[in-house]
Amino acid sequence: MVLSMKKRVLNNLQQLAGAVVLTTLAANIQAGSPAAGDVGIGSQAPVFSARTLEGKVFNLADYKGNKPVYLKFWATWCSYCKAEMPHLNSIKERYGDDIQVVTINVAMNDSVANIDHFFQGQGYRIPTIFDTGGELTKRYGVVGTPHHVLIDKEGRIAYRTFLATDQLDQQIKDWSQARRSEAASQPKRQNQISFNTQPTEQYSSVLVQGTAQ
Repeated sequence: MVLSMKKRVLNNLQQLAGAVVLTTLAANIQAGSPAAGDVGIGSQAPVFSARTLEGKVFNLADYKGNKPVYLKFWATWCSYCKAEMPHLNSIKERYGDDIQVVTINVAMNDSVANIDHFFQGQGYRIPTIFDTGGELTKRYGVVGTPHHVLIDKEGRIAYRTFLATDQLDQQIKDWSQARRSEAASQPKRQNQISFNTQPTEQYSSVLVQGTAQ
């Protein structure tokens, strides 16, 4: 009975910690981010450049006119985020040539060590940005995790949702089919976008519209 009670207390504390984090995220959004309408469906996605945990540079602008991008905001303390990760990993494995998948850890009450431990335990190799300072989280109006953002190849936000949905899956499937059909009807291009592999000492050196944050 004592162990059961301790487990309940621990679960309650974890839920409370999660609620505090979400409240803090919401406060940060209200204090320093664009209005929700500025990052809604149909609007231009905020342009940014940041280093992944592997030290590679991801620049959103590089994908405009080339391929869609799937951003997932998450944290290791978020049970729903971790429960959805196999789904995200399967999308990367199946559609990675047609849609660029990137996760953005909100960095609040989290660490690179936690991410590494989780990814290594599950065998995930998904490009991940550690959003030190919460700049990307604020610019994309994210007030809770998980949060999914689909950006079309014209740089517009095509869909966003808290949990993975059938609509999200269908949009990704449609984009993949369209891109493969387009590729089949054109001569094979020699150049492909790839991450910049310059070494870095910091995991999250976020550049927003060319300005270091």
